[in-house]
Amino acid sequence: MNNNYVEFKKKRELGEILTDVFAFLRTNIKPLFSVLVKTSGIVFIVMLLAIGYYTHASSHIMDPFNIGGNSQIFNSGTVIIAALVMLISVLLFYGLVFGTVLHYIKVYIDNVGIINQQTVVDGVKKDLGNIIGLSILSTIMMIVGFMLCVIPAIYLYVPLSLIYPILIFRKSGVFDCIGESFELVKNEWWITFATLLVIGILSYIISMIFSIPAIVYTLFKTFTAAAEGSFSDPSSMFDWVFIVLNTLASVIQYIIIYLFTAICSAFIYFNLNERKHHTGTLEQIDSLGKSE
Repeated sequence: MNNNYVEFKKKRELGEILTDVFAFLRTNIKPLFSVLVKTSGIVFIVMLLAIGYYTHASSHIMDPFNIGGNSQIFNSGTVIIAALVMLISVLLFYGLVFGTVLHYIKVYIDNVGIINQQTVVDGVKKDLGNIIGLSILSTIMMIVGFMLCVIPAIYLYVPLSLIYPILIFRKSGVFDCIGESFELVKNEWWITFATLLVIGILSYIISMIFSIPAIVYTLFKTFTAAAEGSFSDPSSMFDWVFIVLNTLASVIQYIIIYLFTAICSAFIYFNLNERKHHTGTLEQIDSLGKSE
């Protein structure tokens, strides 16, 4: 048993969830990243290239003297294709991060803190189809929610944040995960929303640290262009240095936000599941009976 083992199957208040998210991440960051490289490394590289190419392709739009060029860009579909590839890669990366983190936690729980990385990888491969299906279905639901109004989208986000834990820990089907997620947050929507909001803000603040180089470089270029009188061409701001810095910052932000949210979703799931079904308590009572 791992001496730093964090118990998942128990009731927690908001502060306890946040504390245990960081406690779990602190002791598992290295092996977790090692597994993430194996499960989502290829998609990560594709996403990295897609974000960089989209930044490069869309930067030409900022050039007011390249009207014909902008029209040509849109006619050829360069920006649209770049955006589509970027969105697909981001969506796949999102699902793979959640699937990997949650399978890691499942193995962590089953083996009381001892991790077999191959078991995690095999679990992700087995559920890959369902993970992609859930990613597509939840994205469609969120888009419809935003089209109706922002409020429905916010309401939908809370139960949909739990579909991956339900898939991994309950082995439910794709459509069953949707229904069970709404049932799980019933009467617990506000506390779940508050937890997701706080962890989202914290992870965003942490990730913004990696945006500082791009921000500093942009300010430097702005002052330099203003001093040289070349500020009339905004596209000059988006050179290869900016593209590299902006791409790295964006990718790191995705990793941090997805990672924190995935771990948080596991703690939220077990918290709500314990409140409704007392699964962890019953397992502890059963284990005590067997030990006697």
